[in-house]
Amino acid sequence: MASSATIQLDAELTIAQVEVWLKRLLTETPADNEMMIDASDLVRVDAAGLQLLLAFKKSCAAKNVAVALFNVPKNIQELIRVSGLTQELG
Repeated sequence: MASSATIQLDAELTIAQVEVWLKRLLTETPADNEMMIDASDLVRVDAAGLQLLLAFKKSCAAKNVAVALFNVPKNIQELIRVSGLTQELG
């Protein structure tokens, strides 16, 4: 049976938080087949934050773990779109 875990992002995901979030994401990766990332509190993200999310998603895919980013605020959706990462992070 499918099972998932949810991670709640903070208000910022920038280069200043990447090291902490990398450690957290690596320790919270489930052995199950799905990881949900709730971005509802996310206010600010930079290129390093987007790269972290992309790398995490690719790492999980290699382990057959699907990652879904949800509750993404409109301004962050627009940043993802103009960064050309809609398909990868959408």
